[in-house]
Amino acid sequence: MSSITHSLLPTYLPRIFERQGKHAAVQPRRNRSKRLATPRRPYSAAAAATTGPQAGSSSSSYDALLQWCIEQGSLPPLAVEPAALDTAVGTKRLGFVAAGSVAAGEVLLQIPGDLAITSVDVDKDPALAAVADGRSELVGLALWLMQERGKGGASMWSAFLATLPAATLTPILWPDEERAQLLRGSPVLTEARAREAALRQEWQELAAAMAAAAESTATYPASVFNEQAFLEAMSVVLAHAAYLPTAQCFALLPLVGGFSRTGSTSGAVLDYDLERQAVTVVAQRPYSQGEEVLLYDGRPNGELLLATGTIEAGNPADCLFMEAGLVAADRLYTTKRQVLEDLGMGAKEQFPIFEDRIATQHLVYLRLARLQNPAQLAKINFEQDEVISQELEYEILQLMMGDLRDRFQAYASEYDDDVKDLQRRDLTPQQRLAAQLRLGEKRILRGTMDGVRRRLAPIRGIPTKAGGLQDPNADFKEIFDTIESLPSAPKRLLDGFGRWLSGADDPDFKR
Repeated sequence: MSSITHSLLPTYLPRIFERQGKHAAVQPRRNRSKRLATPRRPYSAAAAATTGPQAGSSSSSYDALLQWCIEQGSLPPLAVEPAALDTAVGTKRLGFVAAGSVAAGEVLLQIPGDLAITSVDVDKDPALAAVADGRSELVGLALWLMQERGKGGASMWSAFLATLPAATLTPILWPDEERAQLLRGSPVLTEARAREAALRQEWQELAAAMAAAAESTATYPASVFNEQAFLEAMSVVLAHAAYLPTAQCFALLPLVGGFSRTGSTSGAVLDYDLERQAVTVVAQRPYSQGEEVLLYDGRPNGELLLATGTIEAGNPADCLFMEAGLVAADRLYTTKRQVLEDLGMGAKEQFPIFEDRIATQHLVYLRLARLQNPAQLAKINFEQDEVISQELEYEILQLMMGDLRDRFQAYASEYDDDVKDLQRRDLTPQQRLAAQLRLGEKRILRGTMDGVRRRLAPIRGIPTKAGGLQDPNADFKEIFDTIESLPSAPKRLLDGFGRWLSGADDPDFKR
């Protein structure tokens, strides 16, 4: 896999494969399956002339795409239909709804392999193949999209291109000043900058490859193949290309881009069906007529925003990540690292945190990292949330709470400010997305902090240097005892002075 694929698809693909029972790695593009490379019928010139390549997505453009797919003579009947749906701010968005009652396990949409665009289509064009060779499939699909957009209405894929946006709202494309202002405190800010840099570097390499391969300026016209066009095309490919685990390839698919996504495991599943020789969308639960169908995605909102320019409200897969690591100066460092390596982990790990739960593995890792008694190593079990000692538990929870507070305080806006912002109707799309993202992240941080507090509550003491627990209110008790003793202090002073005069406290005093 090329570096561009690594930088743009970091962590969510394994989670998607696990949801579908797959663990296939992304292979270099030349090793991809050719299952989808079936011959296509001639395209309808009438359909190609009716829409432009960058027309706005709407239910009418999807209706036209449906008609175009049917004209190819290979699209089976659908159990879904495009519809204009209301948003929380009073606008409309496109989605797909059930055309009738649907049972769990039913195929909602079946797209024949000859309507899928894959690396096979990139390889068919010698000019594209020359510069795409050895690169990520995603880059190749972006080059294909740039070329087809350059053809305008003459593209054989015009009906499909009309349903794709010119670019998405990914923060990768936001001006850096705006990005820094809106995403301050969010890990998405650093990631967006890194991915933009990776894309720009990829374009520099592509431009050099084009210059070396071009027979003339007409081979790669600058009006079509330029950095901004590449960035925009990549944003669309990242949002709309689907990875098909069974076929082990990425594909741009007609109609599929109209489905909204969800982190719920009840969302419909997209994959290639070997028996049908088609890409299918399969329902995982029953639907009633008119109910929106969502595709299962499994990515947290930060990754969704970066990859697709969208966010799911109430995303059940939403999470943040916290780093945990061993202490290099720990005298047990080597032993602990060996324990972790035997379990497939390293000296530093990233763990997800959710609004309503803390991962058991996260807590166990922290306990292992901070314990100092070698005998306690035998108690480490990553399958069970078992407190090793109250002193150790207090330490790791306080460290975790400190990290959470630092992250919460890094945001430029307060929690209530984000809530109020989302009630405004004059926000730009970028401002609204950023406010939704910040609010979701703060909910996760607050929920995790509440979870840490609940775990701290039963611990009735503070660890001391001697290794025991001290009453957490000991300092306050001492202060109040001192205050309560103040009224009797003068009497004790006079009594003491009298005892000194009488020699009562001096055994050598001669009476």
